[in-house]
Amino acid sequence: MKTYILATFIAFIVYSNGVFGQLKINAELRPRFEFRHGYKSLPSDEDNASYFVSQRSRLNLGYNHEKYSFGFSLQDVRVWGDEDIYSSTGVMGTNASVDLYEAWMRLNIGSKAFVKVGRQEWNYDNQRLLSKRNWNQNGMAYDGVLLGYKMNAFQFDMGLSLNNEKENVFGNEYTPSKMKFLDFIYLKKAWDSKNYISFTGVLSGFQKEEDSETIYVSATFGPYLNIKKEKFAAIANVFYQTGTNQTGESINAYMFSVSGDYKVNNPITIGAGLDWLSGESDASGDNSFDILYGGRHRFFGEMDYFSNLVKSTSNKGLRDLFARADFNFNTAHSVNLSYHFFTLQDNFTGDTEEYKKPLGSELDIIYQFKATIPVNLRVGLSVFLPTETMEYLQSVETTGFSYFAYVQLTFTPILLSFE
Repeated sequence: MKTYILATFIAFIVYSNGVFGQLKINAELRPRFEFRHGYKSLPSDEDNASYFVSQRSRLNLGYNHEKYSFGFSLQDVRVWGDEDIYSSTGVMGTNASVDLYEAWMRLNIGSKAFVKVGRQEWNYDNQRLLSKRNWNQNGMAYDGVLLGYKMNAFQFDMGLSLNNEKENVFGNEYTPSKMKFLDFIYLKKAWDSKNYISFTGVLSGFQKEEDSETIYVSATFGPYLNIKKEKFAAIANVFYQTGTNQTGESINAYMFSVSGDYKVNNPITIGAGLDWLSGESDASGDNSFDILYGGRHRFFGEMDYFSNLVKSTSNKGLRDLFARADFNFNTAHSVNLSYHFFTLQDNFTGDTEEYKKPLGSELDIIYQFKATIPVNLRVGLSVFLPTETMEYLQSVETTGFSYFAYVQLTFTPILLSFE
C-alpha cells in the first residue's frame, strides 16, 4: 500500500507539471564473502588467512526528458560488523555511513550536444585511463563538468574538474596526494556499431606540498583501436606520458597493450594478449607509467598485486603476458579461465644480488550464474606462484603460493518505473 501511494505521488508530481519523461528508481545490493591468503600482499609463514563479508548498497534515481536528465545515487559500503556505535547488548550503526555516489544533471543542447554537471562516472573504451572501477565496493565517481557532442559516427567529449577540501576564504591548500584537477578530451570515430578508433588525452594535476600556487601536471594521451568481426575481436592501445609527477620529477613513460579473442564454437572463446608498461631506465626523470584512474582489477589479475605499480614493481615497469578461455554454456552459466605471467622490464640488482625479471604466475577461475530474476552470482578462485624477485620486492619469504577466493551476489531490482 505504501509503495502504491509513493508511486502515485511521484507520478502526480511528474505529470502535473506538464513534464513528460521517464522516471526510474532502482537499487543494488552486493554482498561479497572473501577468503584471503595472499591477496594484494604475499603471505609469510606466520600470516593467517583472513575472511570477511563486505557489502555495497545503492539506491539510484534517474529521470530522462527530451531536453534534460537527472541522476542521483546514494551508497553505503561496509564490512559486516564494522559499526562504531555499539554497546555490550547490541550494535546500533555507523557514523557517517551513507555517502553520495552520483548526483548530476544533464542539459541537452539541440539534438547533438549536451552539458553534464555534478558527481558522475567517467569511463571510456576498455577503461585503461578512466574507469568506474567496479570491483571496488566504493566504485569511482568524479566531481566535474562533462561537455559532449555526437553526430553520426563521430563523438567528442571533454571533462573538466577542480577540487578543494572546503570553501576557503584565502588560499587553496589541498592534500598533495589527492588530484587537484582532472581534465580530459575524448574523440571517437566509428565505422559501424562494433568497429571504431578513438583518442584520449588526460591532464592530471597535483599540488606541491605546502605550496598551493605550484601544481605538478602530467599529460597522458594516445589512440585506441577496437575491431570486432563474426568470430574474431581485437583491441590495441598506445599511451605516452609526459609532464611532471606528484613530486615534481619530469616524466617520460609509455604503455601499450594488444589482445585478441577467437570464438572457437558456440560455447568456447579463447584469447591472448600483452600489456607493457615502462619503468625505470638509465634516462633521467621518471620513466614509470602511471595508469591514473584506470582499471586495475580487470587487467592485472584478480589478486590485485599490481593495483599500485610503483610499490609492487619498485618502479621497474611491468609486462603481463596473458591467455584466457571463456565457456558460455548458456545465457545463465559461464566459466572464465585466465592465466597471467608477470615480469619486470629489466633485471636489477638489490642488496648486491642480481634478480631476474619474472615476478610470478597467476591463475584465475571465475564462475557466473545469471538468474531470470535480477540476481547475479559470481564465484572466484585465484592462485599466485611468486618468484624470488617478487618476494624481494615485497620483503617477504614464503614457502608456497598465495590464494584468494570469493563469492559475490548482486541483486539489482527495479523498484519504480514510469514512462
